[in-house]
Amino acid sequence: MVSQCCSDIPLNLPGSGIPTPADMAGGEYVCFSELLRQYYRDSSVRERMWEFLGGTNEENATAAYIVGTHGWYDDSEPSPPSLLPEYLESAMDVERSLWDRDSLIIDIDIEYENFDSPAAAWLDPERAFELQVPVLDAALRILGHADLDPLVLVSGRGFHLVWAIARNSKAFRCLAQLGRVPPTLEARYSQSCSPSGAKIISDLGHAYAGLGMILEFTGNRVLADSAACSVPVQLTAIEVGPGLGGREIVSFDISEYGDPLDRRHIRLPFSAYLKPRRAEWLLGKAGAAQLLPIFEIPLSGMTLRNAIDAARDPGKTIDIARHVAARIPDQSDPMENLIDEYRASELADFHERFYSAPWSSEAFSASSQAGSIADAPPCLGWLLEHPNPWLLKPAALQHVARVLTALDWHPRAIAQLICARYQTDFSWGETWTKLDPLNRAVFYTRLFTGMIATQSDRLIDLNCVSQQEKRYCMVRDCFSNLIPYRHKLLDRRLH
Repeated sequence: MVSQCCSDIPLNLPGSGIPTPADMAGGEYVCFSELLRQYYRDSSVRERMWEFLGGTNEENATAAYIVGTHGWYDDSEPSPPSLLPEYLESAMDVERSLWDRDSLIIDIDIEYENFDSPAAAWLDPERAFELQVPVLDAALRILGHADLDPLVLVSGRGFHLVWAIARNSKAFRCLAQLGRVPPTLEARYSQSCSPSGAKIISDLGHAYAGLGMILEFTGNRVLADSAACSVPVQLTAIEVGPGLGGREIVSFDISEYGDPLDRRHIRLPFSAYLKPRRAEWLLGKAGAAQLLPIFEIPLSGMTLRNAIDAARDPGKTIDIARHVAARIPDQSDPMENLIDEYRASELADFHERFYSAPWSSEAFSASSQAGSIADAPPCLGWLLEHPNPWLLKPAALQHVARVLTALDWHPRAIAQLICARYQTDFSWGETWTKLDPLNRAVFYTRLFTGMIATQSDRLIDLNCVSQQEKRYCMVRDCFSNLIPYRHKLLDRRLH
């Protein structure tokens, strides 16, 4: 059952029309949920949502499921697309599954992240979005070189680049041949994992894994081509040292490809974006309310300033819905070009080496004495001894990958060590019933050791001062030094 919204945020609703932000200062009031209900009743808004779900109505939508929240949490249960009208009437933030019956859906998430000020992107959206322009431009330039033309969506903190590959296409078959799925995840996919009881068939699971490798390659190229960005650019949300705005980054986030396909979803265009409600603990209820409404909209040729303004105005958002389509574009043919570029890359060679080595039993025995790995610094042992929640954080996994690579560990052995820590009882709760520990360990190890091998990771922050600034130095009175590990990795590149 869908719970009813209990928000009591007052907003002006003159007559029967949708209010503009200027109307919200006074007059007759209704709760914020009523504003959203009236907004969602617009036929153009609903038509665009069904387009993004792959059809025109609940009978022909191709998305495997939808989820809806009121903004305070992510972990709502998947439901059939037929519940979309009920979710909209309940004033929800609605997302669709990446899992699709007819296509492999690609989503690249570019967003601003501030680890010291979680609400920064909402409080100053112009700055947050302007910081991302070099990364967005680089991504579109690299994809455009392969003739890819994604749907560009403007979200609350950044952009989503979305396109589809038909499951009967050559590009899909190529991805299915590339992808490697751990046996534990294969077993998960063979069971019912959607509201309809559907399973993820083998070629789809492998194609999704292969897509992660292609986007890893794309992300590395975007990093190299984003020098104009004035804050650090990271693949996933990796903490950095403080700059003028605190510990802030632009994330080219491909983390979803380290999770099972049945667990990842993306917001519908023209859905309300309700994440600012999570900032109530920081801003107070009234302060968080002032950040709303925000809607997910197609960029569709608008300037950033116009897009930011329109996404915060229900009337302007409805006008966009009446003129701009939201169907996910089929890019099966140009996707072959990006796959060909990947196959000719240094990263593809690394991936071949990564998957060529057998699993090592030594990694499991070493994991039982995680704090006493020979020649490892105390900060590494601390992370391995406190895996929950630290080994769920990309920055910690990057540190483990860097140090153990410097100690001549094979990437697959690093992945097994991390997986063994995941499989040890550290009060994980339901984490590993929803995610796959081996797949996650393999994905992040491959990502970070691949960046070392191809020199995408410049290793600038592999030092104790940076580790302290990132707030990952947990051992007091530590007499170790991370610089020698950096020197070992740099010397390896020279030879």
